[in-house]
Amino acid sequence: MVTINNPQTDEQGFTLVELIIVIVILGILAVSVGPRFFGDQAVKEATLAAQSISLLRLQQQRAMQDTLNPCYGVQISAAQVSPNDCGAAANADRQLAIPPNVNVVVQSPLAGAGSSFLFNALGCPVSSNHSTVAEECGQGSVELQFNGSENRSICVQSQGFIRDGVC
Repeated sequence: MVTINNPQTDEQGFTLVELIIVIVILGILAVSVGPRFFGDQAVKEATLAAQSISLLRLQQQRAMQDTLNPCYGVQISAAQVSPNDCGAAANADRQLAIPPNVNVVVQSPLAGAGSSFLFNALGCPVSSNHSTVAEECGQGSVELQFNGSENRSICVQSQGFIRDGVC
């Protein structure tokens, strides 16, 4: 007697319907559980860095347009990065709040750059003393480091070029 194996009965595996159900269940789990494991802290840090570059460029442009008032720059504290508009109070929407668990470190040879610095009429970073004694370009760069879940840096080079990254 000869036995013939039927290929349709010997195959084992999942049906298409079972595979689709498993994929749908995994998708639902990924959408609902994923954000709990992968928070938005890195997004907040990236947003802060991009907004800081924008604020720095705006203050630099103001300093270059208003050459009579040598007092445009930024102030940096543990809680925020805010514009320095010649002593005028900055609007709350222009002040950048630093997210929790993010530490801002400023590295620069400029005097007092850890808390604030200005831009001169050529757009170069200068110390806060520039408002009383004019300072020239090339004194030093300013690097803002945002240390948190991801470390990010912004470089204001000594000739005024503002870019993402270390100096």
